Amino acid sequence: MKKMLILTGPQGAGNHLWSKVFSLHPEVYGWKSLLVNYWEAHRFSEPFAKHWKDTSLLRDFDWSQSDYYFTSISCPLGIYNSEKNPIYVPNLIDFANVVKECGVSVQFAIVGRDQTILSYQQNRIRNKSTLPILLDQLKNIDSPTFLSYELLYLYKHDYLKSLNLNIPIAHDDVRLNKILQDDANQKYIHNVEYVELDKGNKYGITFANKP
Repeated sequence: MKKMLILTGPQGAGNHLWSKVFSLHPEVYGWKSLLVNYWEAHRFSEPFAKHWKDTSLLRDFDWSQSDYYFTSISCPLGIYNSEKNPIYVPNLIDFANVVKECGVSVQFAIVGRDQTILSYQQNRIRNKSTLPILLDQLKNIDSPTFLSYELLYLYKHDYLKSLNLNIPIAHDDVRLNKILQDDANQKYIHNVEYVELDKGNKYGITFANKP
């Protein structure tokens, strides 16, 4: 049976990063142009962009092109109170159901990132947190696989090898080194010189529970 991996998650959680990773394998019909360009807009360049807006188009899609498909969509897309880039909430379940009607099995992968960094990022660009919109749809998705932005950068190839997804992953592709070269979390993180528990870690001091 043909298979599709649907990647989604909150805005700013690394959707583009993961899209590059999962589009690397030659057998996967994915977002190949993103492997050439550093960044592209979901609503214009993602291969299934028009199908997300009108899921009925999936029934006319040529599914003979591959056995493995990958699509990525942020939930939501766009920005509040924006005329050029208005907010759009994709119907994740409706899209998946139509894909299944076409004889393709579906698996959801949900991307995640440190919650504090995610809040900073969303408020900077979107002017408010959009996470509740994703959480509202997440309750309707059965048994998704959760992906960690931080674990990807920490363990790289080994982390990708550990993932059990319904599409092949090019965990040994040399292009991964370039994709994972710059960790965008670094601009949010600053060194802490000292915290109270440092003494306990160094010398085995017991700290009683605070009231």
